Amino acid sequence: MGLKRTIVLVLALLTIWILCISLLRENLGVSIRLFNDDYDRGIYASHGEWYRKGEVPYRDVFSEYPQVPTYLFALPYFLIPGDTGELFGYYLYSTLFSFLMLVFLFGTIALLYKMLPERRRWLAFLMLLPASLYFTVNRFDILPAFLCLLSLLLLQRRQFVCSAVVLGIATLTKWYPLLLLPIYLSYDYTARRCLNWRMILAFGLTCLIIIAPTLLTGGLDALLVPYLFHAGRGVDMASLPGLVAFAMENWFNVTPAGPLWFGVFTILQVLIVPFSLFDRMDTFDEVLHWCILILAPFVLFSRIYSPQWLLWLMPMLLLAARTRKDILGIIFYDVSTYLAFPVTWDFFGHLSWEMKLMGLVTVVVLTGIAILAYRRARIHLSLNNFPLTFPTRSKT
Repeated sequence: MGLKRTIVLVLALLTIWILCISLLRENLGVSIRLFNDDYDRGIYASHGEWYRKGEVPYRDVFSEYPQVPTYLFALPYFLIPGDTGELFGYYLYSTLFSFLMLVFLFGTIALLYKMLPERRRWLAFLMLLPASLYFTVNRFDILPAFLCLLSLLLLQRRQFVCSAVVLGIATLTKWYPLLLLPIYLSYDYTARRCLNWRMILAFGLTCLIIIAPTLLTGGLDALLVPYLFHAGRGVDMASLPGLVAFAMENWFNVTPAGPLWFGVFTILQVLIVPFSLFDRMDTFDEVLHWCILILAPFVLFSRIYSPQWLLWLMPMLLLAARTRKDILGIIFYDVSTYLAFPVTWDFFGHLSWEMKLMGLVTVVVLTGIAILAYRRARIHLSLNNFPLTFPTRSKT
């Protein structure tokens, strides 16, 4: 990205940040969280207080997130004076946190600009669409999205070990990048016909180093805190499992069994992942479509409605966009996600039929994304493609 475009992008993001912390801070006085959402950032501020209180994360202070964001949540407190009042202190926290996330958005756009072909580089700026921008400012999912994109860039350059290290960091930011590791291994195996054990070791050691402080200070109980929390969460009505359960209860008078119901959809979330080990991936384009093919069902079949997960897919969708229909589909996905949350969610309520309708729109869009990715991945499964042999010497 040239100097002129860089300056324009930096000024645009700074303008957005200033508007969000000033004129748009109270959402123009309406009850809909059009620009600013304090709910999740309030949780982040609470989880990051371990630093100010001299406490130990997971052992003394609860956090439902992996280690990287839990440590990240404390970062704004390094710049906030200890005697700051609670209300103003939170304002400073949310201001600094949003600024940090916009830095990662800048990094994501810069990486996309570098990875896209010259005639399609403008697609990188679609990361400024409403939902992508909204969830960047108000959530932290742009961080794992940035890390996954960086990992993919390193993979494209065949820097396999470095790619695995970054993917490990991403995994302990949000757990979904773990699902991409089999794709990485299969891609390298296709070229060298042997399993890259150094990638596995680099990924594993990176994760171990990140979780080590939690294990040392709180033991296994502390390490399992976020996993047990999410295992016990219920079903959101706007998710596909919630919509199916609603239809069964109201149309057929059948109430789905809880644990079994959860289990079926959990399996569907990751069902396709092992198959990536049996496909011969000759090109980075196939890798890209496999990543989308794995992430789209993971989001689709989740019992949790988390619209910010759009950020996981957006960079990959932009890299994979080939036609005008692709671009229009990406824009529709982003805009419809913003209309679902916060607009429909806040205006009609999360249990309203309008919200269920918007949830159904998301289901249709994600299904379309998965089908298109499947067609373009040119999948040819074979036992001969499964990495079973030991590695030979290589430059990586």
